[in-house]
Amino acid sequence: MKRFSIILLLIATIKMSAETPTFFPRKFLLEHFTSAKCNQCPMGMKYIVDYLDWQTTPYIWVSHHAVYGTDEYTLPESNELAMNYLGIYSVPSVVFNRTKQQGSLAIGAWDLESWNIEERQAEDDTLAEASIRIDHHFDAATRQLDITVNGQVANIDRTEYLLNILIKENRLVGEQADAFTSWKCVDWREYMHPRVVRDFVTGTFGDTIHVTNQAYQYSISYTLNSDWIAENCCIVAYLTPLEKKPIINAEQTAIVKGTLGGEEYGPYGVTESKGPNTSISFDSVRVSKIADNQLEIMLLSSKTIQSRFLGICKQVGFVYVNTEADVLQPGTYTIQEGNVLGAISAGYRVDEEETLGGSRLIYALSSELKNGKIVPIHQWRMNTGEMTLNQEGNISLDFTTYNETSVTATALYDFSPATGVEEVQGFRSSGVKKVLHNGQLFIEKDGVWYTILGYRL
Repeated sequence: MKRFSIILLLIATIKMSAETPTFFPRKFLLEHFTSAKCNQCPMGMKYIVDYLDWQTTPYIWVSHHAVYGTDEYTLPESNELAMNYLGIYSVPSVVFNRTKQQGSLAIGAWDLESWNIEERQAEDDTLAEASIRIDHHFDAATRQLDITVNGQVANIDRTEYLLNILIKENRLVGEQADAFTSWKCVDWREYMHPRVVRDFVTGTFGDTIHVTNQAYQYSISYTLNSDWIAENCCIVAYLTPLEKKPIINAEQTAIVKGTLGGEEYGPYGVTESKGPNTSISFDSVRVSKIADNQLEIMLLSSKTIQSRFLGICKQVGFVYVNTEADVLQPGTYTIQEGNVLGAISAGYRVDEEETLGGSRLIYALSSELKNGKIVPIHQWRMNTGEMTLNQEGNISLDFTTYNETSVTATALYDFSPATGVEEVQGFRSSGVKKVLHNGQLFIEKDGVWYTILGYRL
């Protein structure tokens, strides 16, 4: 009998342990603060994507448009959370689980790039004291969304939590400022914004829920805005103690079952903003043979342009003429896609590789140009148009960019033939030479060497 009683006790103990585990798997919450008016935020989002690629702990990413002015996605609750509670006054910023990472609660998104691979795990526990589960029903006809969040609690001393429920939407297309810190170097008329917080279903810091028998449950009905694409929307739920931090556990689910809620879409520039329609008088021309079938024409203007955020710029043009000739020949060259002989290669953009190339107009930082470096502030890719060179060396360039900017430009070209060592065609300054060394072309000026693209060696 005694042995039988012990067995029953063990069975009961095992059963109780199975009913309420001592810990639960955890998903960490990344709260991202950004703005469509922030010209460094596209690069910040790229850093977040790169960082999350290294994560092994499951995560949930929500983006609050806050702090830096207002845009069409800004919510007063997001500003209250950022500035009045988390102390965030600059974007792009990120917060992990509302716990300190490398000594700080909020860190700049750009700091993610400097973290060593070994340090890229969030400095937080991967186990949680409570579980969280989302059950829901969505009526597409009425847009009514019935949400139930429930879970178990391992911490027997905890009787109350704050439960936060958000609606976020992916693949939102809107404007986005962008600076030279992004490879794209343009502003965007259309940009795909990911993980955008659209509404707080509960209060800004959640609603209080009560734990009974180490379990909780919360239900609420919500009407989804008719302007939002339900297939791109997710329900996000997370628990905090009454002190509002840290995030104990988090969960999300797509509103429309059978979809990913748009989570497959990341930050992505769609349509570049229209640049200024302008007329340019280029002061110098440099022509370089960069391939057997291609000449690079670099055009420089001495005119200075004041960038709204980043200082004084100068206009630089790159035109790629597809020809077997070693020097630019008189004639008319049309702008076409690809590398068609006798034509100019149009500008191109490869988002997957984060590259821009082909013929384009650049606003480059003036201070860096003095050092032989081209640091783009804005770039516009040449789409259609033509360039004419007459016998006197007069260049007339008329083109339209991919964002419908119309540009006309003139320049004077020096027909001097290329040799191993010679003065750079079109440059009037003294002490400038073009040198062919081991099959590669370099520029020497005042004892300083540069590549044909103008980068200092």
